[in-house]
Amino acid sequence: MKKRNAFILIVGLLTIPIPLMLPAQNNLPYLGQEPPGMTAKRFPPDSLLAGGNWWWHGSPVFTPDGLEMFWTEYVHYSPTNEHATLFTMKVEDNNWSPIQHPPFGNIDYFENNPVLSVTGDTLYFFSMKSTGVYHMVTRTSSGWSEPVALLVPIPSGFSFGLEIAVNRYGDLYIELSSQTNPEPDIYVSRYQNGTYQMAQNFGEEVNTDYAEWGPFIDPDDQYLIFSSNRPGMIGQQFDLYISFKKEDLSWTEPINMGFEVNSTGAFFPYVTLDKQYLFFNTARPGDIGYNPYWISAEIIDSLHTVVGIKEQMKPTGLLKLLQNSPNPCRDQTTILFELEKPTKISIGLYNQSGCKIVDLVRDENYQTGKQEIIFDVSKLQSGSYTYTLITESGERISQKMLVIE
Repeated sequence: MKKRNAFILIVGLLTIPIPLMLPAQNNLPYLGQEPPGMTAKRFPPDSLLAGGNWWWHGSPVFTPDGLEMFWTEYVHYSPTNEHATLFTMKVEDNNWSPIQHPPFGNIDYFENNPVLSVTGDTLYFFSMKSTGVYHMVTRTSSGWSEPVALLVPIPSGFSFGLEIAVNRYGDLYIELSSQTNPEPDIYVSRYQNGTYQMAQNFGEEVNTDYAEWGPFIDPDDQYLIFSSNRPGMIGQQFDLYISFKKEDLSWTEPINMGFEVNSTGAFFPYVTLDKQYLFFNTARPGDIGYNPYWISAEIIDSLHTVVGIKEQMKPTGLLKLLQNSPNPCRDQTTILFELEKPTKISIGLYNQSGCKIVDLVRDENYQTGKQEIIFDVSKLQSGSYTYTLITESGERISQKMLVIE
């Protein structure tokens, strides 16, 4: 991927020693870090923060109990040798162990994107070893097995990307590009009868003429999160988007995951196996290099609600009610609507129990065209709200908004 390769080369020129261990020892899940709410937080402790010459090349991946972690760093080994390398640590003897390379890793090759099965006993990763591109190891009574190369057939003329995702059935979600299609798209290779099938394009529901890469698939195939540089981005380079599977097995139009995730751009999404947290990579004020951030996975539920409302909405000849921006919102937000003829409207804000909190507009006349209302949400408790526009003729339309601390 042309744009991402340039990005890697720029950051990869930096140099720093690899951190060796956590100074503050504990035996708690997720390194004992304080869990986030609906506000994204930088995850690593000080000893694992990216510095001037190494950086995180992906989100941390945890076993189901949160007591073993795998991740990738982009490391400068010498003036002529720099690439991504796998690392791991786990709780041993009631403490998090020193950082080490996993036994199946090889620091002589570019290795990337560890991802665990839902049971935590199988790990998939990318490696540029001559044996193949995607590899798998399984946990045995004596430790991890030797890596096994996965034979994933792809269309002629296409090249593998650096990221993979896997569902509970062993299907692989990958990124592919070609000389005629240099911007990558997301493909899926189904695992059937012990064999990977020809990778198929995920389809126009997700893929565009822009880049779609770095997929994360819900283990039960209920949603797909990925990075894209399509129009409408909030941050820089790439934003995270999410698409949900519908009852008819088609997928919803992807929506931007919002300001809280994408304010500085985001990539390498990963949802923990306990489905509690969403991790992603970015660089925010105070960062030197790229670090993982995490946020409550409730943001996925809130976005699913928003998508559900949009899917149920049927266009009328009179009005359009657009998604408030920013969403999620903290201080204030702008509600946009469009009228095709002059009319009197009301807009009410309701909590999750359906009780009206406030009238944003009450029986006011508005003219034809696009309109906006700026609303102060700073005094609202964090949570999900519904705002509903009602015309004097009784037509109504609703949207969801998410308020965060």
